[in-house]
Amino acid sequence: MVLGLAMLPTAVHAEIWSRARTDGTVEFTNQPAAGGKWKLSPQSRRDGSAAPVETKPGTTRTATVWAREREGGVVEFTNLQPVGAKWKVWLRTGPGKAASVRGASDVVPARDRSPERFARYDEHIQHQFGFYGIPLALVRAVIKTESDFDPRVVSSAGAKGLMQLMPDTAREMGVSDPFDPRQNIMGGSRYLQLLVRRFCRTPSPSAPNKTICSGQEVIKVIAGYHAGPGAVEKYGGIPPYETTRAYVGSVLRRYQQFRKHSNEAAALAER
Repeated sequence: MVLGLAMLPTAVHAEIWSRARTDGTVEFTNQPAAGGKWKLSPQSRRDGSAAPVETKPGTTRTATVWAREREGGVVEFTNLQPVGAKWKVWLRTGPGKAASVRGASDVVPARDRSPERFARYDEHIQHQFGFYGIPLALVRAVIKTESDFDPRVVSSAGAKGLMQLMPDTAREMGVSDPFDPRQNIMGGSRYLQLLVRRFCRTPSPSAPNKTICSGQEVIKVIAGYHAGPGAVEKYGGIPPYETTRAYVGSVLRRYQQFRKHSNEAAALAER
């Protein structure tokens, strides 16, 4: 499918209009012609940023979108391998949660805006540390990035709850109700522990028989939580998915903020 989109000026709202042609092709534009059955796209963004890539719940395949600019400022997009010159990769998404942008594309978005939400689940976050040893600041950073501390969030990829567990992951971690805050936090933390055991190989300077996570290994753990450990191993680090790269940066930034706020010195280590 090839989509045509006129160049959007950076200083105006990005209102995107769409229409379906008789052959099934969907066209997008920011300058709809009169009488053309154009409808304002649900993905239209009014803050000037790009619209998120939409995926159906449960989608696990990867997707690459190519783009090229034609004369007159029209930009064509396609998710099929293009033939010809001037096509460049515009966006690459991955499997599972990496197939969508969390936030604007959520099926059930975060609605809890109360400041109390940030401390509401402290007991469960403390309990997971006793079981799985994941630093409290890291769990908080994941929850903030995944759901903004709202346990009812459902993403367009099908992830649910505070730590946005995919259905298969929830089952594997023994989570029967992903909307239950305690179950979700314990399941997500257990999954992080498995990723720590898989990727962290740095010897602890204080305990020779234990391993800790180096900076690069922490990045692998976070990327694995988002895109899956197989993708991290395939690419030897962060997969080349824009969604995962943005996710890792967001979690790392919040991890450091939460650590500074709580004066937490615990390192991410294997148990």
